[in-house]
Amino acid sequence: MVFQICDTGCGIAEVDRDKVFKRFYRADSSRNLPGNGLGLSLVHAVVHAHGGTIVLDTALGAGTCFTVELPRNA
Repeated sequence: MVFQICDTGCGIAEVDRDKVFKRFYRADSSRNLPGNGLGLSLVHAVVHAHGGTIVLDTALGAGTCFTVELPRNA
């Protein structure tokens, strides 16, 4: 099963892309918004626990897509 979640927000800076799945990570540009940096780390852990993958595709000023692929037997 493959599904994709996309937005049309500001995108994720290149310097932050390899960090967004780390627990408690918050990009400097998001520190004025509510949150604690756990959401994507939890998604990443659950997807991998079920043998799946999650891929980030983002462009500054154009938004971000996360593509999740889970095996059928998950």
